[in-house]
Amino acid sequence: MMRLVVGFILGLLWIDSAAADSIDVAATPAMPDADSTPLASGRLEYLAGFVLTSESKTFGGLSGISLSADGGIATALADTGVWFQLQLQHDATGRLIGVAGGDSARLRDEHGKPLTSKHVGDAESITRAADGSFYVTFEGWHRLWRYKTIAAPAKYVRAPQAMASLPGNEGVEAATQLRDGRFVLLSEGGFTDGGDLLGWLGNSKRWADLTLAPAGTFRPTDLTALPNGDLLLLERSVSLFGGFAARLSVIDIASVAPGARLSGQELAIIKSPLPTDNFEAVAARPAPDGSILIYVLSDNNFSDMERTLLLQFRWRP
Repeated sequence: MMRLVVGFILGLLWIDSAAADSIDVAATPAMPDADSTPLASGRLEYLAGFVLTSESKTFGGLSGISLSADGGIATALADTGVWFQLQLQHDATGRLIGVAGGDSARLRDEHGKPLTSKHVGDAESITRAADGSFYVTFEGWHRLWRYKTIAAPAKYVRAPQAMASLPGNEGVEAATQLRDGRFVLLSEGGFTDGGDLLGWLGNSKRWADLTLAPAGTFRPTDLTALPNGDLLLLERSVSLFGGFAARLSVIDIASVAPGARLSGQELAIIKSPLPTDNFEAVAARPAPDGSILIYVLSDNNFSDMERTLLLQFRWRP
């Protein structure tokens, strides 16, 4: 009996410690620098953009994003091990018209303890599975963890063995789950002898190698599945004089196979005079008219020189 009582009390303490905080987020519209610039980039139509700010010191460093089916909730991850659930408002056409704050807390390890250091909390991508659970990749200590809910303790997932040998700050930043349950993982800075970027295809039972053909100075920062099963790849480039730029491309799902050399068909380059920053997260969902709504989110590195930007584009395949 005493064990049951102690267990019940400990359970209550864990629930209390796992309770999320509520944070406020302000959204200021972001528009292209030049009024004469067409609101388009490549094959994409620029719909909306917001600079997100908060008085919470934990807000920032956003490196991954996952949308609810209706697009009303964005679950975003910071590379400090903190998650945020943002409220997204859209008009009848699917255009993003507002962003507000919501719940936030630290990700937890397999024992339910909060991730409080950069080494263990450097979350870089988030994928929502068909059963509603989340899969998160981390770098520094390279790994793949599953969360039944974003506030739940982590569950170990066996990752590719070679993933552990990736550069500390250039691990798997781009990851998504396919319709058949397998995952595609792409590294930011692991290279083959031929100069391709290292990647893997599989699940916790079996992983196979694949690679990504490099696109100039662009490096993968996120990956998401499109409604038709193809993959949308976000890549980032930064230069001393040109600043930040991002590239969006589509990888044909038919080309995704063990040993494949993947290559994306470019949709757009996001660069000035469009609002730009350190884009590290991408999500997509269908619009009411059948077009595709694409969202890209930036990591401000907790720097006054960078911003947390959320942009939305429309793509008509």
